[in-house]
Amino acid sequence: MSNIDFSQPQRQSVKGLVLIFLQEGRRGLQAFWPVIVGILFAKHSEKKILIIGAFVLLAVILTLIHTILYFRAFRFHIENQQFILKKGYLSRKTLTIPLDRIQNVNTNQTVFQQFLGVMSVEIDTAGTSQKELKISALTKPVAVQLSRILSSYIEVQPAESGEAVRTAPPEEKLVMQLTNRDLLKIGISQNHLKTAVILFFFGIQFYNQVQQYFKEKAAEYAHEATVFLSQSGWAILISLVIFFLLVSLLYSMVRTAILFYDLRFYKLSQSYRIVSGLLTRKNVLIPFRKIQQLNWETGPIKKLFGIYKVNILQATSGVAVKTALIEMPGCLDQHIEGLKSDLFGPDELKDQPVIRSSRVYFRRTWIYKGWIPAILFSPLLLLNWLYVFLLITWILFMLIYSLLTLKKSYFQVSHGQIRVSSGAIEHHFKQMEFHKVQHLEFSQSIFYKKHGVASLRIGNASGFIRLPFIDERIARALHDYLLYYAETSDRVWM
Repeated sequence: MSNIDFSQPQRQSVKGLVLIFLQEGRRGLQAFWPVIVGILFAKHSEKKILIIGAFVLLAVILTLIHTILYFRAFRFHIENQQFILKKGYLSRKTLTIPLDRIQNVNTNQTVFQQFLGVMSVEIDTAGTSQKELKISALTKPVAVQLSRILSSYIEVQPAESGEAVRTAPPEEKLVMQLTNRDLLKIGISQNHLKTAVILFFFGIQFYNQVQQYFKEKAAEYAHEATVFLSQSGWAILISLVIFFLLVSLLYSMVRTAILFYDLRFYKLSQSYRIVSGLLTRKNVLIPFRKIQQLNWETGPIKKLFGIYKVNILQATSGVAVKTALIEMPGCLDQHIEGLKSDLFGPDELKDQPVIRSSRVYFRRTWIYKGWIPAILFSPLLLLNWLYVFLLITWILFMLIYSLLTLKKSYFQVSHGQIRVSSGAIEHHFKQMEFHKVQHLEFSQSIFYKKHGVASLRIGNASGFIRLPFIDERIARALHDYLLYYAETSDRVWM
């Protein structure tokens, strides 16, 4: 690949004219579709087709002219350690970004962009809550070289003088790559119950939309379905449940393939790069210093396969902080240990004592999630005695669930880090460093005060970590220590 001189003004690819034309056409359609609908439903218009045709032709011509002028005016280059972008033909706009302020440089490629042979580059900077700019149509060599040059400044570490000194682009090391077999394992190990609930509520929303247009037919089919289910035996109902779960499984596997196809995880000197996606090929660079929190989780099926799902949480600074979550399924034990070593250094928490939640947490969970729902649904006992069995089963299930919740609710803390465990069926872990703390919340109701327990929420720029129902003295001591650490630490949070 030949080196491109970005000190000279560059344009987008000529192939991007098609992409820009379609993007602008979509915006125009979104703005003027009420006019077209109004003409279609006009009562006394005898020349509807002619009027709409003329309107569409005029819109196409104007959009084409706008596309050409926009394309010719859009230029960018690098000069004096700044990325400069100029655009606009009626109102000229120049956007200047110091290279040392760049936080993220990502590349994306949708299916249509793959067909055209172009990619988009997104640049995110400190001081904004949204993407600062997006160049939608660059050829792959240009996009890759531009993103590598800009990303090399993200890898820069401040020198002793406080000024960033750029070095050569760092070499990449491939840490992990997902195969089709890995995707199959990940798809099978997804939370299919959660997917089923999402599909169920989506079906309800779809039914409500259809009902507005086909009221009589929808009511008739709904009545027939209700009668069929009420007269069906347990075999039919169980078959429907199994079918619904199979649909959920298929949905999870398709979603996994679309989002994480050919996922590749690279490590640079001070950042990670993740490339993934089938329909939209995403290329995301994650600087270590921007990572606020590392989450990983496993479950019964994931344990069987020996895999974890990892979430890397980072934040974009600005007037409103925007959280960016990077999901990376199919990780192994060595990947988790490597991530922890890169982000947190030697494992200071390994030999620290485990501090568990109080048994009050178990009682509260069982009452709120087990007994209260059972009491609310107790009138169903008047309809059929079988509901007695269902309610008892629910209470016993929530008893086991609450015991598992208590067993997995604990944390370990060192002088500068914390790792929190939670979950019931699945097992979740969260880890962060104390200099990332943005806010604290100590909570204790009157009822729980007499039990000597309290809850603590530790917030950072990407979310929060919750320590539920721990000993009040430990909660207050940790709260005070974190306040002291935040006031005295000279380490930057991003």
